Amino acid sequence: MGSSRFMGGVLNLERGAIAELVRRPSLWIEAVRAYWASRSLTSTAYLRWRHATAYGDEVTTMSAHDLVNYLSWRREMRKLRNGSG
Repeated sequence: MGSSRFMGGVLNLERGAIAELVRRPSLWIEAVRAYWASRSLTSTAYLRWRHATAYGDEVTTMSAHDLVNYLSWRREMRKLRNGSG
């Protein structure tokens, strides 16, 4: 199975993950926010750690389903934090 790099090259994504994201415009803004947040060293370290704890290592390929779930979770947490959810 092929993969592509995302979020500053930190996460390996299953082929088709970006296509799945394209089909979900409600997550586009969250994807941009996640990408932008990953550009700092702290966030990169966090994303590597998070990927390692979710998959057992830092190089496992993330599925399209997992990417959508992650971005949905980020969006919902933002709504709760801001009191709009």
